[in-house]
Amino acid sequence: MAGRRCRLSHPTQRLDASTTIMFPLPLSDFEYYMLVDDRPSHPMVFVIAAHLSGAFQQAALQQALDELVQCHPFLRCCVTEIQGRGWCWTPATTIATAAQPAGRLDWIDGDEASVSGFVPQVRSIDLTSETGLQVVVRASPNSARLILYIHHVCCDGIGGLQILGELLARYGQKTAAAGAKRPVFDEPRKELLLERENYDAGDATVERQKKSLRKTVGKISRLLFRKPVTLAPTVASAALPSAGAPASAPAILEAVISIATHRKLRGVAARHDVSINDLFIGQFLLHIRRWNSRTQPDNGKNWIRLSVPVSMRTRVHDQMPVANVVSYAFVTRRQHECDDMDALLKSIHRQTNDVVFNREGIVCLKIFKVLRKFPRGMKMFLGLKSCLSTAVLANIGDIRRRFSGRFPLNNGKWIAGNVLVERLTGVAPVRPNTRAAVSIGEYAGELSISLRTDASMINVADSQRFLQEFVEAMEGLASHVSNIDEA
Repeated sequence: MAGRRCRLSHPTQRLDASTTIMFPLPLSDFEYYMLVDDRPSHPMVFVIAAHLSGAFQQAALQQALDELVQCHPFLRCCVTEIQGRGWCWTPATTIATAAQPAGRLDWIDGDEASVSGFVPQVRSIDLTSETGLQVVVRASPNSARLILYIHHVCCDGIGGLQILGELLARYGQKTAAAGAKRPVFDEPRKELLLERENYDAGDATVERQKKSLRKTVGKISRLLFRKPVTLAPTVASAALPSAGAPASAPAILEAVISIATHRKLRGVAARHDVSINDLFIGQFLLHIRRWNSRTQPDNGKNWIRLSVPVSMRTRVHDQMPVANVVSYAFVTRRQHECDDMDALLKSIHRQTNDVVFNREGIVCLKIFKVLRKFPRGMKMFLGLKSCLSTAVLANIGDIRRRFSGRFPLNNGKWIAGNVLVERLTGVAPVRPNTRAAVSIGEYAGELSISLRTDASMINVADSQRFLQEFVEAMEGLASHVSNIDEA
């Protein structure tokens, strides 16, 4: 069924006094890294998505969106290079070349099939002329898909979930029935954006970091000199898009693991005396090895490296508008280390505990800070270091806890006014030679598994197979342990 495109006019953007004083605001080191790593073929734009049941209302959503962008300054800014200050956040209203207003909403009405079958496609956002949030809705009378495209310079994945949660909360306040419970949240404090690079977690953490200087140097050298394998691409004879920006490339592929299987996986992790996050990491390493072994020689000595996003938030960032307060930890193992899963999980557990205890994400941020001090240093590093990691794996945990506000619930699912939020998903972008990003999140007891691949190297059919085989491996692990228990 052909859709009907509807757009509402945008109100005049307002500049409050705090915004006028704060901006132009220089990019943080992480923001600058994301800006430099952005390219037409591999845009640094991630996706957050919601599956909704109920009669989603366009006018109420537009009002909620307009309010949202007024409270989160980076969502109504572009980036400009200013002599003597470098790249800075600048309100879009002050930039003559700004092409799109903040709060862009693309709404298409259709039938149930068009909504359920909708697959968001990869988009680029040029932050020098556009603001960094675009909202897409595909709606039928009884269901809707809500998609947020967010430029990674604006915020990290936790910030993206905060945007989605606040947008739905504002919508819910406008559409809730008289006397019904409404979502609640705290208004962000814009001045806290100046604290987004304040990673101080206390004197004890600082002392631990000083004592581990030798370990830090070792981590940096291993990151720079160990060359990880790339994820095996689609065979050359299969259909792949031409070079450049990939056409019709899925921005996100989704799968779900049931509540029952999720509980069993937690039992598996407990048997090994590790966290479920450690289990995900170990199983994903094994999945990559299996995938690659079908088409690539496997001597067991090659390195597989996962980039694992690490939140650097502290209490000082409570009520801060959305921004990047994140870094990366890297889990690197030889392929043969996947042969003994128990030993692998124990080594991963030791490393992840160390990452949390010593806030190892500081190491990556220090690298970005040093690279930024040299003219074109970041660009040269990203160009010369062709493969930073084999894949990205982000475990969000309980998605509902990532939103600082509260919703009324129905069987653990958010009630946003006249709609019920059935599922929440999202996934990071990919860079050249890091050909896959997977995000795992818990919502209402289920696990959502989201995937994006580099469409120039892995076609849609292989991407779907990569996701499905990972899910099947997790389900098989849970089923196998259950069978042992019953024997």
